[in-house]
Amino acid sequence: MKALYTLILSCFYIGLSWSQNTADIVSLEYFFDQDPGVGLGTSIDIDPDAETINQSFNISTSGLPSGTHTLFLRALNANGKASIAESKTFRVAPSSDNNTADIVEAEYYFDQDPGIGNGTVIDLVNAANIDETVAISTTGLSPGTHHLFVRTKNSANAYSLYEHKTFRVAPAADNNTSDIVEAEYYFDQDPGVGNGTAIDLVDATSIDEAIAVSTTGLSLGTHHLFVRTKNSANVYSLYEHKSFRVAPAADNNMSDIVEAEYYFDQDPGVGNGTVIDLVDAASIDEAVTVSTIGLTTGIHQLFIRVKNSNNEYSLYEHKVFRIAPTPDVNSASIVAAEYFIDIDPGLGNANSLNVSGDSLDDDLTITTLGSLAQGDHYLFIRVLNADNTWSLYEAQYFEISGTLGIPSEDLSHIKIFPNPTSSYLSIDLPNQTEIESLQVIDMTGKVVLKTHDRSQTLDVTQLSNGVYLLQVKTNYGTLSKRIIKN
Repeated sequence: MKALYTLILSCFYIGLSWSQNTADIVSLEYFFDQDPGVGLGTSIDIDPDAETINQSFNISTSGLPSGTHTLFLRALNANGKASIAESKTFRVAPSSDNNTADIVEAEYYFDQDPGIGNGTVIDLVNAANIDETVAISTTGLSPGTHHLFVRTKNSANAYSLYEHKTFRVAPAADNNTSDIVEAEYYFDQDPGVGNGTAIDLVDATSIDEAIAVSTTGLSLGTHHLFVRTKNSANVYSLYEHKSFRVAPAADNNMSDIVEAEYYFDQDPGVGNGTVIDLVDAASIDEAVTVSTIGLTTGIHQLFIRVKNSNNEYSLYEHKVFRIAPTPDVNSASIVAAEYFIDIDPGLGNANSLNVSGDSLDDDLTITTLGSLAQGDHYLFIRVLNADNTWSLYEAQYFEISGTLGIPSEDLSHIKIFPNPTSSYLSIDLPNQTEIESLQVIDMTGKVVLKTHDRSQTLDVTQLSNGVYLLQVKTNYGTLSKRIIKN
């Protein structure tokens, strides 16, 4: 029985398929085995304004023959660019042959098949399936890797294929119960068994305690500590070892800090930085306000150093920071706001909104009535301030679903392909549906192409690359769909 596969899109990293491209993902498609062409795969519904996608989708494998297949997935962004397809290989298993005969026998064997019916019998109760834990003895198996095989026989006297597991038989442990009577350690080179530095301990079968080991006399750098024990049978253990590092002794300078200075980017010379006011102390831990007036926009480095009462300067501490450009603040109050859907009627000619104050931060309810076409749309909002300056608009994508009834059902069956396209779009219509007109709207709300030609092919060669709305007016109503020109 063919399964419905769930694919986790985050595994594909679709959001990283474009190099340094932060345009929103506007559509997603998949196909099996053979590429039908960009825009011709099976589309997946997604959030149209997302820069990255991380969600699960159910992808049906119905219709695929049994065997190995490859699933391909790619995304299209708002600039009309298609990502590189990500792929996953999977297998469609043949429909299972449901055998309802009870299992009446089971047997196992190790490594070599002794022949059907000649394995070691497993006691079980007749049942349609078996799910229980069975104790299997490995007595007589040599140390090393082995394979366990299990198979069953049903009431129709038919044997199953075997199930098998690989496992390892470890050599028997050499149990040594003699007490530990001595322990010794050494550094780096083995002085010979019994010649290490003795560790005081109480005789016991095991030792678990902290031991102080002196590193006096060791040179600076990395060293190795080795520890081993001897039992009452006069047998030494293998050693345990740890690596460690001897650091140089800290140079404790108890002189007070008496001065501090800072500078940006270039060192003006010791003592020539900008002075920081401080109280003499052995250490300084306080917040200092440093002015960045006069620094250019961009990346800079701040350096700070101190001087002690012995007239010695420290090494500097430094931090990297960025000076951002001063924002162009327009403090004029907002005096008007307006919105339009899809097509811009011109400044001041759109639908007005009630506003007041210096900013617009309200939840707006905008009624779309029933005049909008089924499909994709964009809502644009802009404001006017007291200086009679219009803002740039904010745009928000939304979708109008079809209402119940035959016309909307016909509109939902209209297919527009390939999408994205670099030249022509084909429009596939249901029976008895006819085109009355076509218009293409760009992302500024301008109608850039309009035709009353009833042809089901539209030439978009002259359009610039980007995202557009294609509105198809038919005898059953109008469908609005986003298209990508690349």
